Amino acid sequence: MSLYRIADLYVNMSPKYEHLKKYAEKYICEDCVPNDISDVIDIDISDEFIEERQKENPHLSLSDCEYMWYGAIFAYKMLDRNGFMLHSSAVVYDGYAYLFSADSGTGKSTHTSFWQQVFGKDEAVVINDDKPIVREVDGIFYASGTPFSGKSDLNEDVTAPIKAVCFIYRSEINEIKKIEPEEALRLVLEQTVRPRQEGGAIHLLEILDKFLTKVPIFSLGVTYSPESAKFAYNYLSKINKS
Repeated sequence: MSLYRIADLYVNMSPKYEHLKKYAEKYICEDCVPNDISDVIDIDISDEFIEERQKENPHLSLSDCEYMWYGAIFAYKMLDRNGFMLHSSAVVYDGYAYLFSADSGTGKSTHTSFWQQVFGKDEAVVINDDKPIVREVDGIFYASGTPFSGKSDLNEDVTAPIKAVCFIYRSEINEIKKIEPEEALRLVLEQTVRPRQEGGAIHLLEILDKFLTKVPIFSLGVTYSPESAKFAYNYLSKINKS
């Protein structure tokens, strides 16, 4: 197995196929020495398991199946470390992470690309374009890039405190409003991996209860133009400022 540093944790895994090998390369950390065994995650998937999943999903390659199931198992294991995956495009700018979530095809990636267009790719960094990890550490929720970024190769080994999460929709004007925790819980649950086991489901809800009290959640209507990025940043950057 090789050691990788992902979401400020250490992951032992042995990718066999090109997809995961390529995306995970920037996270490899062979010389790292974890200080605490609780910071180490082991993911060991047999060739037989991947082959069975490919037979069940003949439209996918073995490489696709390996990539998808490693990502799913990683997301499940994050629950034991106060974290969860949120289907979103996460951009870090000015020291904070901004997450934009919605159903596939709504335009999350388009919106964060406008952030890069307006603020520059070196300043506005997309740390994961599909499945960033959200994790609480010492009472603060952070977003982290992971190699599990869906069909996109946009991911970076970067972690930053979360400023806000926005559920976006297409609109004729740029508009934003705060979402109350009850509605936000429903939206988040629709965009994350939900454990089937009762214990895992309860643990996820416990994490989300903290998350929704500490991280502001918004509904964001965007025009899908560079102006939408300026509008979102100008509003969200002022959160918690007197």
